[in-house]
Amino acid sequence: IRPPPTPPLLTRKRSKATTDERRPAVTMSPSDDVAADLLADEAAELDGYFSDTPLDPAPFTRYPPLRDTFDSGIVITNLPKVPESKLEKLTKVVTKLVGRIGPLASRDDTGFTGVELPFDPSTGKTCGFAFVEYAGSDSADQACKILTDYKLDKNHSLSVYRYSRAVELADVDTEAEFAEPEPEPYRERPDTSSWLEDPSQRDAFVVREGKETRVYWSDGRLDPELDYGGGGGKKGGGGGGGG
Repeated sequence: IRPPPTPPLLTRKRSKATTDERRPAVTMSPSDDVAADLLADEAAELDGYFSDTPLDPAPFTRYPPLRDTFDSGIVITNLPKVPESKLEKLTKVVTKLVGRIGPLASRDDTGFTGVELPFDPSTGKTCGFAFVEYAGSDSADQACKILTDYKLDKNHSLSVYRYSRAVELADVDTEAEFAEPEPEPYRERPDTSSWLEDPSQRDAFVVREGKETRVYWSDGRLDPELDYGGGGGKKGGGGGGGG
């Protein structure tokens, strides 16, 4: 004979009572109550500001890779300082000039053309230099070689530096005391042009015929005077060869 089964309701109550007995009692301190109230108030204030739209990282993958060097950037100095009314024209001139050397790092989405001429509002004119960024470092190297001493006009000859060099110059301690270098001792050098000097202010010319060389003096009034005849002779000396 089997004993009757236990009613399900009694089983569930016994299980719940057993679980409650095993679970430790949780007590909250007054500070925890205050923190919970603050979090609840903050959540209520921000309600409606959060979007349920999932984040899409795809747009960020279209940005160009970040470069931590400036090997494709140059600085052009000794540019004209022009007012704001002529800034656009000067920018076009510089852009056309540097664009002949290589492609610039221009971007249509940001409006950056690869050339930037700083403007000083206090003077109402440009600062006299420009920042230029090329698409590659090779073009920057070529620009430094080609544009250095380039005459933009009769009053402005350009100087071009790598951007990294400009940063080094900016970090130079200008407050340090200048130490003048010691000059090298004077050494008299031979006068390599003495043979061109003539007390009578005559001109000299050379006649080369076959293996013979003759040097003549001429003042434009008298017949040329032979000074060297090719064989070591002077003033008509031997070695003159055929005339």
